Amino acid sequence: MEKVKYEKRVWYPNMKETETLIWERFLVAFPEAYDTVIYNLKLGEGAEIPENTPENFARMWEGLTQPKIDVVGFKGSSMDIIEIKPYGGAAAVGQVIFYNDLYLRHIDPTAKPNLVILTDIERMDTKFVCEKNNIKLVVV
Repeated sequence: MEKVKYEKRVWYPNMKETETLIWERFLVAFPEAYDTVIYNLKLGEGAEIPENTPENFARMWEGLTQPKIDVVGFKGSSMDIIEIKPYGGAAAVGQVIFYNDLYLRHIDPTAKPNLVILTDIERMDTKFVCEKNNIKLVVV
């Protein structure tokens, strides 16, 4: 769990090209949003290792199957759990809620993270559900 400076990078761990484009537009639009960030934060226990899995794969299994938060952003004492999703909808809403619960369970039960979805297209249903559930929806 390595915090790094909030700035444009050559590469963002585990981000697909479409997610990277959204993230970099966010960086340009909101250059002071965070001081530091954590990329690809692994949470939870991962899937059970299947029987007869070769030892070299078994050692990697947990990390490969654990849920991963795209970005955790820190600004002062504030913390955001960020899901980046092109055409963000129900999956993004579910993921950010899921990650929040796992963060509280496995990392810091006293944390008060803000939940954020970064997307490229505003969908009215997503906006409605985010507002109802206190999730910040950012379209860039």
